[in-house]
Amino acid sequence: MNKKPLFLKQILNFIKKQSILVKQTETTNLIEAEDKILAENIYSKIDLPPFKNSAVDGYAILKNDLNRINKRISKKRIAAGDDEDVRIHKGEVIRIFTGAKMPSNSNTVVMQENTKFVNDKLLLLKIPKYGENCRHKGEDISKGKLVLKKGSKIDVKNLNLIAAIGYSKVNVYSKIKVGYFTSGNELVRPTTKLKKSKINNSNYFLLNSLLNKNYITKKFLGNLPDNAKKVEHKLLTSISKFNMIITTGGASVGDEDHLVKTLESNGKIFFWRAAIKPGRPIAVGKIKNTYIVCLPGNPVSVHLLYAFIVKPLILKLLGSTLLKITPEKLKTNFSMIKKTKRLEWIRASKKLINNEYVIVKHPKQGSGMISSISYSNGIVEIPEKISVIKKGEIFDYYDFDKLFK
Repeated sequence: MNKKPLFLKQILNFIKKQSILVKQTETTNLIEAEDKILAENIYSKIDLPPFKNSAVDGYAILKNDLNRINKRISKKRIAAGDDEDVRIHKGEVIRIFTGAKMPSNSNTVVMQENTKFVNDKLLLLKIPKYGENCRHKGEDISKGKLVLKKGSKIDVKNLNLIAAIGYSKVNVYSKIKVGYFTSGNELVRPTTKLKKSKINNSNYFLLNSLLNKNYITKKFLGNLPDNAKKVEHKLLTSISKFNMIITTGGASVGDEDHLVKTLESNGKIFFWRAAIKPGRPIAVGKIKNTYIVCLPGNPVSVHLLYAFIVKPLILKLLGSTLLKITPEKLKTNFSMIKKTKRLEWIRASKKLINNEYVIVKHPKQGSGMISSISYSNGIVEIPEKISVIKKGEIFDYYDFDKLFK
């Protein structure tokens, strides 16, 4: 176990080294495959487009007729779905529609908007380049080409492509089984009538939402009391049913924080504590073949640690490549002194000020400030070595829509 808190880069390197945990695969209908992880390489079964076709509504024309001299209009017309092999005669054009099969001896289409009728003939108002508005067979994807690699996540960007190349079913990894606990005697179901020192258990709803993915089978395992023996019993009786168990609260160094001690006594701790603010008291380990992830109790920390650490770990265990979230490079609209030598995630929003997008910091930054997530659109990441942030400096900005999709 680490003696000093790990940097985020060290944690991500640890995740990279983890082996696939969920090795079971299944065949699923493409309509139900979104968000799942491919368990096979996908090769195109066909050329895309499957035949030479028109990209616009207009007139197919021969290469030698690309001039403004009036053209005869053929009595034939070619619509999408027509399968007749058509040839164009010299000095003639054929009416054709978007997606329709091109005449075998033509590679050019004049857009309808660039033509004019003159005495029952067609005048070209604008001369197209040879090959314009013609989509050739296989120019997008050729038959047999590797389209998506094993481990790719099926999403809105590639579902259409998979269908277009002829797949109605795909082989994917089975869902990872994740159980989750909240912890603490102070937690109760949401109510406006809180008694004594009780607080509403918002982390239950947060984790339920974060784990609501098509590649995860989730189950809430209850709330762990502040009792070492009960914590150990509940954890150990659950591990055989799940690939991963996530807990919130009980991962710090207090006398009532029993999770880390249970993990250390019954399994292995890969690391405990991270050089991150908010989110320092995170522990990741393993009991038998089940990963245990102990998150802090603060909902802000749960949010951000899930996005940057837990989600990439889950996807890696499912055979996916390490999740890369590309930040925007934006100027700050604020100045501040960073008091720690940890990486800091500052809740902020991207706003247009004086015709330029800048980062505006949310006024409340405490890890217990739940509203700082709700009323921000993302976070700005301040590296460990930076201690002074000056207005106008450029930092990485991560939008919540990308972090939590």
